[in-house]
Amino acid sequence: MISLISLRAVATVLGVFWLLTDTAGAQQTPRYPLDDKLANEPAPWAVPGKWGKRGNWGRWGEEDKRGMLNYITPEMILQAAALVKKGKVYALGEELTSDVPRVITPARVGIQVIQENDGYDRVAAKSGEFDPKRQQGAASFTFMHNHTGSHFDTLGHIYRENALYNNMPPPKALGTVQGDAASVIEMVGRGVLLDVAGYKGTDPLPVDYWITAEDLQNTAKAQNVEIRKGDILLVRTGWRKTWGEPDEAGRLDAAHTKWHRQQPGVGPDCLKFLNDTEIVAIGSDNAAVEWSFPVKPDYNRKAFGFLGLPLHVDFIWNRGAYIMEILNLDDLAKDRAYEFLFVLGPLLLKGGIGVPINPIAIL
Repeated sequence: MISLISLRAVATVLGVFWLLTDTAGAQQTPRYPLDDKLANEPAPWAVPGKWGKRGNWGRWGEEDKRGMLNYITPEMILQAAALVKKGKVYALGEELTSDVPRVITPARVGIQVIQENDGYDRVAAKSGEFDPKRQQGAASFTFMHNHTGSHFDTLGHIYRENALYNNMPPPKALGTVQGDAASVIEMVGRGVLLDVAGYKGTDPLPVDYWITAEDLQNTAKAQNVEIRKGDILLVRTGWRKTWGEPDEAGRLDAAHTKWHRQQPGVGPDCLKFLNDTEIVAIGSDNAAVEWSFPVKPDYNRKAFGFLGLPLHVDFIWNRGAYIMEILNLDDLAKDRAYEFLFVLGPLLLKGGIGVPINPIAIL
């Protein structure tokens, strides 16, 4: 005969099982409804382009290496220059040191600056004394990954089907010159800041936050700024402030654990909006501009049936547009500087697939 204690034990076990099952079911509930919605949508880069096989391929000729930079006309630059009223300059790059954001490790090593021994006054270096009649000098070497800190993704960065943007040859270990940093030459035009963190009233935006196309449009509306064709669009998440935050115990966190979590960023649903508005370049204060990077190990992306970074593929490979990462947008946001003359003259690094940058915004 079954005792009352046994019945209670069985009920307890069943109750725990029900709770675990219910919790597991709740955990499996889609957390990203837009990701589910876009799961079966055709990828923008899978649709034949207007001028050729892909999006902007052939738009500016078969030999084009600059992509959307061709969209910016001298007239557009003059209009952007007319935005300069105060002569105030904002540097948008982060300071490059041996401890800078570099999500992919250990390949992307921190910057190493080495002083050139032969460049010093050898007498003064040893004795502390110097000859006032002699010139003293110093020099240094720099070793770094080109995608460390504030940097620019060139058209050589992303490729598919063994071809770069505009059906150019893929990168090679030696001699990559298609869509490299030297091909960029310059980027000057109207810059627009969308301070999404400020608009949402959450600064920084939450971990893994999906910035929707509606967020971008509503932010622009709240800021009373118009997004125009040919703009250089900067999106602020506020995430850079997590770089120096202490750990949970309030101690110095040399590993910058909070910064390296899944970051807020531009979601895949924004691609159509960005394409329709002919955005030339997009930049942000996070590690990859787009949503949820570093990639979550326990979640497979669904949008367009693609597991990678769709904005990178669409912007760089399909459209010939550009991406700038790990920018400093806080001062612009503080001053509510939402449109400005944007100026970038990257290192003309022949063969450079990425290049460190310090863009300038001028009001």
